[in-house]
Amino acid sequence: MVTNIVAPALLSRICAALFVGSAMFPIAASVYPADAPRWVGFADVGFAALLLAAVISLTLQMQNRVRDDDKLTAFRISQRFISVIPLLLVLFFIAGGHVKWEILVIGLAWRAWLLLYSLPYLVTARRTSQSGSRHKMPT
Repeated sequence: MVTNIVAPALLSRICAALFVGSAMFPIAASVYPADAPRWVGFADVGFAALLLAAVISLTLQMQNRVRDDDKLTAFRISQRFISVIPLLLVLFFIAGGHVKWEILVIGLAWRAWLLLYSLPYLVTARRTSQSGSRHKMPT
């Protein structure tokens, strides 16, 4: 049994913030005209480690609570998410030579995989926090 060190609702919000913050590093580094400063690389790795730790923790907490409707909701979200891929292709044709694709693709690909993998757990954490808040007595 996994002990909830951080409440799943809070942890899911932390994961979401870390996904957004972590994705900014490869985006910025891929359009930065010169090589990014060394500290940016260390910050990127630090954010990535925090993101991975948060997702692992959330996954362990939610793994036995995922229902079919959570999976369906995650699937629908993933369908919207993958619509970004054609936008990246348009960006490639418009700004091809001005973007460091080797940085952008590697940086976004593993984050996208982690997001798609963790979506059912994120949805479950959100659902359980919403249903839990409805059953609490007002103080």
